[in-house]
Amino acid sequence: MANFFGNKRLIALLVGLILLIIVMGATVKERPFPTLPERFTRDSVSFMQGVFYRPTNAVAGFIDNIKHIYRVYDENKQLKANLDQAAKVEAERNQLAYQNTQLRAMLDIKQNKLKDYGVRAAEVIARSPDRWNHLLTISKGSNDGIKPNMAVTSPEGYLIGRVRSVSNFSSQVELLMDVENGNHISAVINGQGQAPIYGVIESYDFDPQKNWLIMRKIPPLVNIKKGDYVSSSGMGGVMPAGLMIGQVAGVTKGDYGLTQTAYVTPLANFYQLETVFVVERSFIVNDTPPNQAPANTGTKK
Repeated sequence: MANFFGNKRLIALLVGLILLIIVMGATVKERPFPTLPERFTRDSVSFMQGVFYRPTNAVAGFIDNIKHIYRVYDENKQLKANLDQAAKVEAERNQLAYQNTQLRAMLDIKQNKLKDYGVRAAEVIARSPDRWNHLLTISKGSNDGIKPNMAVTSPEGYLIGRVRSVSNFSSQVELLMDVENGNHISAVINGQGQAPIYGVIESYDFDPQKNWLIMRKIPPLVNIKKGDYVSSSGMGGVMPAGLMIGQVAGVTKGDYGLTQTAYVTPLANFYQLETVFVVERSFIVNDTPPNQAPANTGTKK
């Protein structure tokens, strides 16, 4: 009996499989009109898809938009950072190009205009706002061989002043605009086809329309022309001769008509100084009185 029931189950399983295969064959083939259960199932699924598709799609689109906004924000932030970095690199490149040009010009000046002098290049490291027109601090001091009263020129080789005081690693430079304090400059006017004309630069005119160095004590009968070049004469016993200062802008009578006064336009730009040359003196001022013999330190033979 148990064997019979077992065979019945097997026969029922086989019949079920056969019916399933028949149904699958009937539903898989292409039909212009699906069966009623298929239509019901499709319509139900389509309705449910219609109910949930649009809200789900809207939420998904909203999330995508937020992601896109954040992505655009990050990209914009990165682009701004790259733009700032590019501007920084461009500024550094321009600064290096300017420094390279300036150093090349200084080297050319040193090899040509200042080749007869011993010079030391230095950087301007400080400039007091309250004494902007009078003093500046350079990066060389006594350890570099700098001494008081040495002449100082611009990178182009034009005289701008003299060393006022010296520390171990820095020095203060007194500009030509401060000459009215008594540190006058002995100068010479080099006219074409005539003898040198000597005088003394004693003051500076701070009128923005002029900015002249004022040169006095010029002989009354000499002929001075506008545009004549003025340079250091070396007569003061401190600065070397031949350092260019400026050009004559005009001449008037001075000292009750006994002398002439020349107004000199400086060649150097005193308001934009980043590097300078310190010029060594090629002579030593002898402070020993002429009637005093040097001490005899040797042994008598």
